[in-house]
Amino acid sequence: MPATTIAIATHKGGTGKTVTSMALSSSLARARKHTLLVDLDPQGHSTLGLGVEVKNGEQTLKELFAEPPSSISRVIKPTHIKGLDIVPSNIRVERVAHSLYMRPKREEILRRALQAVISQYDFVVIDCPPSLGVLTETGIAAADFLIVPCLMEARASDGLVDLLEVVNVLKGDRFNRWHILLTRVDSRKTITNQAVLASLEQWKSKIFKTSIPQSEPLNQAQIMRTDIFTFSPKSKGALAYQALSKEVLRYGK
Repeated sequence: MPATTIAIATHKGGTGKTVTSMALSSSLARARKHTLLVDLDPQGHSTLGLGVEVKNGEQTLKELFAEPPSSISRVIKPTHIKGLDIVPSNIRVERVAHSLYMRPKREEILRRALQAVISQYDFVVIDCPPSLGVLTETGIAAADFLIVPCLMEARASDGLVDLLEVVNVLKGDRFNRWHILLTRVDSRKTITNQAVLASLEQWKSKIFKTSIPQSEPLNQAQIMRTDIFTFSPKSKGALAYQALSKEVLRYGK
């Protein structure tokens, strides 16, 4: 059976998108699900956050979008987590991204590239850039399932409508395999939390049961260039992402 492909996308930064990409893919791998993390973000935060070094001359995501494209099997690198591989990224991807706007069927490039290895994995997790640009379009187009991280703060729903419009264009208006993930939740901020949930009321059925609490170890793990389960497996953040992966296993197949 081919892998289930999950894109993690949002319209802005600071929502926990990359932390979610790293933690979810790590948790799935630790659950013995062979997982591939695709770092679509030119900032390469998932690549750096998992301690993956891209040496001079080594191929990255950039080569997948080149003409002619490189084979994805030449780009994939292992991580320190058993069962988790990565398609690494760095700032060089930004240069080729601009040229994609002129390419026919540009949104299909990543999906086509993944076809060569899709049967080798149980899950593919795509960390999209914090924008609705062409790289995010390729990630959404390749996905079977979409996770939208949403900060628990004022105007949390801003941009969600725009993102869903992009999804409708790329996937069709019948595509409904997407869920909202509430992130950086502070249980003490009851009024703010109630206001956020009220703004998301029309999508209530699309909100994961699991939410991600404020958890400093999640940030510290990224700084230390490792996953949260290696850095602090009993932290609130680690336990939340473990619960999320169990939900994803139910929704994702």
